[in-house]
Amino acid sequence: MLADHGVRYQLYYSGNASSEQAKGDEAVPDWAVRLPARYFGDTEHSLLWQDVKGAVRGAALVVLGQHNKHIHNYPLILKSRLLGKPRVAFFGHGRGFQAENPRGLGERFKRFWASKVDWWFAYTPEGARAVGDAGFPPERITVFNNAIDTSDISRTLAEISDEDVAALRASLVGGSEHVGVYVGGIYAHKRIGFLIEAARRIRARVPDFHLLVIGGGPDAHLVQAATAEHDWIHALGPRFGRDKSLHVKLARAFLMPGLVGLAVLDAFAYGTPMVTTDLPYHSPEFEYLRDGENGLVVAEADSADAYAAAVTRVLTDDDLRARLAAAGAADARVYTIENMAERFAQGVLMALRQ
Repeated sequence: MLADHGVRYQLYYSGNASSEQAKGDEAVPDWAVRLPARYFGDTEHSLLWQDVKGAVRGAALVVLGQHNKHIHNYPLILKSRLLGKPRVAFFGHGRGFQAENPRGLGERFKRFWASKVDWWFAYTPEGARAVGDAGFPPERITVFNNAIDTSDISRTLAEISDEDVAALRASLVGGSEHVGVYVGGIYAHKRIGFLIEAARRIRARVPDFHLLVIGGGPDAHLVQAATAEHDWIHALGPRFGRDKSLHVKLARAFLMPGLVGLAVLDAFAYGTPMVTTDLPYHSPEFEYLRDGENGLVVAEADSADAYAAAVTRVLTDDDLRARLAAAGAADARVYTIENMAERFAQGVLMALRQ
């Protein structure tokens, strides 16, 4: 899209810290340029220095990820403010959605730097409001509605026959129709322990309930321990493409009681209603989920019984499930990678013209 307007757009990236590699979801794009990087520490909060000097030379606009830990950002921003070039934009959430203390030093630091750039690309309207509250002019904020490319899901679902689903259903879950699925990273904010406890309570309500857990991460041992105790909990590890879609196709409900982010778009694309809880640290894309319309959000976030009851409703109420799935499918056509790219490209053009 940018090339159509004579703009050359180049993406630079660096690999994950070793602490993040346990998720098993890192891809290596052959169309982007990998930069040398150094991590100071080995946690998700480790400081990162990317060697961006050569990458930004001659650029009219540099778009930076808005992370306090990206320490290469600050010299670039200061240079831009002193010399007037290159123009610098932030691409990010606008605030720390997982911040333990919204008024703490880290968030104050983030708000300070949020207003020191020339343009803003905010994931969602909520992020744009946070940037505006930090004093940034709203007319220089592009909301691009963060999305992923779900076309692969649509393609793989089209390749799967009813016979394929029936065969897997018979072999994996004993023919049960009451299947829930979790898809995502397996780490603390995802509340895997809560998921397993809620699953036990769902099983008490729905005797042939099965839970499929797709993904990897540092808390995977919790799932492995549960599978050793319950033959109706299935630890499937990371799955991709047709294999992932075939397993999700078995499910009637998408269980994610912890942090919700882009997985909501997976749920929409699969036609599998998401059931989550009302937590203060969801990622920006949680904004796409509307309780009772395209999914369910359980207000009693710490009640495994309340969560189990909500999942049971989706598993057993065909009308409710169909209504939620239809609304999700409609939203899947709104939050697309194409629409996101168009909004981002228009923002880049405006930033270059200002």
